[in-house]
Amino acid sequence: MSKDPIGCSDTKISEGVVAVRASVEDEDTAAVLSENLCVAGDDLPDPEITEAFAEDTRPAYDWLRRHGLRPSVDEAKGKPEAIPLPLGGHTHARSIGHPHGGIAIGHAAWNAVVQGAGIDYLEDAWFLDVVTTHTDSGPVVAGGVVYDAAGGRFIAIRAPAVIVASGGLNTLYFPRTDAMRGNTGDSYALAARAGADLVDMEQVQFLPFCITHPPAYEGLLAGEPGTAGFLGVLRDADGKVILDGVMLRTRAECSAAIVHAVAEGRGTARGGCYLDLTDNVRAPRSGPYFEKFLHNTLPRIMVTVRQAMGRKAAKCQEPWEVRPGAHYCMGGIRVDANGAAAGEDETRTVHGLFAAGQAMGGVFGSNRLGSTSLAEGAIFGARSGRAAAALARPGAPGASEVADDALAEALVPYRALLGRPGGAEPEIGSALVRRLQAACWDHIGPARTGAGLESMKMALREIRVAARDVAVSGEAVWNQSFIDLAELQNMLDTAEATTTAAQNRTESVGAHVRLDGAQASLLFARPYTVAVRRSAEGAWSTARLARPATPLRRLLGYLARDRARKIRIKLLRLLPLGLQDRILEKRYRTAMGDLEPAEAAGA
Repeated sequence: MSKDPIGCSDTKISEGVVAVRASVEDEDTAAVLSENLCVAGDDLPDPEITEAFAEDTRPAYDWLRRHGLRPSVDEAKGKPEAIPLPLGGHTHARSIGHPHGGIAIGHAAWNAVVQGAGIDYLEDAWFLDVVTTHTDSGPVVAGGVVYDAAGGRFIAIRAPAVIVASGGLNTLYFPRTDAMRGNTGDSYALAARAGADLVDMEQVQFLPFCITHPPAYEGLLAGEPGTAGFLGVLRDADGKVILDGVMLRTRAECSAAIVHAVAEGRGTARGGCYLDLTDNVRAPRSGPYFEKFLHNTLPRIMVTVRQAMGRKAAKCQEPWEVRPGAHYCMGGIRVDANGAAAGEDETRTVHGLFAAGQAMGGVFGSNRLGSTSLAEGAIFGARSGRAAAALARPGAPGASEVADDALAEALVPYRALLGRPGGAEPEIGSALVRRLQAACWDHIGPARTGAGLESMKMALREIRVAARDVAVSGEAVWNQSFIDLAELQNMLDTAEATTTAAQNRTESVGAHVRLDGAQASLLFARPYTVAVRRSAEGAWSTARLARPATPLRRLLGYLARDRARKIRIKLLRLLPLGLQDRILEKRYRTAMGDLEPAEAAGA
């Protein structure tokens, strides 16, 4: 079931860069990649899930290639061409780009479904709720209910397993997002209403470098920390450096630097700061290498930068005004390494519920490293698919005996909405969505406070009350007022989960920046994940799940190496231009090979 055409998702509009372990260096082991994920995520990820991710990047990438993904291949090495430098937070180069970006990956997934092994599918269909029955061992999935907008009908579907893979929540922050309109928090709301736990919902990733203007380009991506080059820095509105060594920073670090500068009154009038890459291009020998690296790594983004900011900006001859934009939710449904819903015990686990992609939590914790999301979808799509298939086979324990009445009953409240009278016209539903989006940016956006979270709770209550009075058209086919109301309900539930989790975590960790709280220390902290649960009556509760800390010896080694790399970049910026230029040329040539003579002459 897909409310958008299959393949038309965030995958399709992404840059199409996929993390594949050992794609460049053989010493890039599963243990190294798993540790990268845990340390970058402040030890909030579930180690069993990060280990599964690290083990399966290669077979998942092979699966995509079997379904039509065509990377550029380095003929000399016999391997797909990878980005030559590690993206921010990665310790190894392991990210493979693709000539047609995310379109190629979305089309591979489309091939698997539409031209694959006889999979039945329905597009333009809103999956409204997971239906469960209650047993002594806890809730068990019985199926789901769907609004088929194109067909003008409601459908109840019997199924012993449901895989939720309906993306993230970034539409909560529109227009300050680079994500697709369909990201209305459906994944989290559906699971929470079914009784599943959600984890890490306070950890919403805001890409640090998104365009502030003009309005048509607001929220679109303008680069990654890893593409800032050896000399890229962040500056406040007065030109003061607020963060150096940007290339080696995580997305969370860069976003936090901008957020704090803006909160202190040092941001631009549009609530941003400046990403300054100019030092990378002013040197005659290394400058052409940086330009080639930037345009090869982010070709579509550089077109966007030129269109939004002009030619000088696209040539990195002037700084870019940027601010954080909502990009990804690291939180999601609490699952095990096979994507199966998990709870505190059997009776608090929704049996038969699975998740994959952005719908699942536990993979990234407080910060997602660049190029990992496209791998995540394929990895846990396969894992949850295999587990769900095993549950659905004849003879497997499931919910096949559930009476039709139980499924049909779940459709009653939705059918009753059609033609509902109300004191507010149907268009008010869209106005309430915009009101919610403004509140989300102000109170659960990149910067948060305790008072702001209380204001968010109040706004949620007011919007819920107002939504009850919105009239709904009686049309059966493509009833937009019904769709708006269903999505608003999901957005409200998801915003409530995010707010509740944020109230539980009073210190700043990763993407969760509390302006009124201390910064948690990775070195001395006792890591925990915040789990949230919704009762049948709609009340939310939280619990803290202890996570294992990275062993101190390994953590100290990681932090020491990271610190040394950042110090080397600081020292590099202090060197005379000529010496700096020669050092950088050598580094680029080692990573990228020689420029073609024509490119060097043109540069």
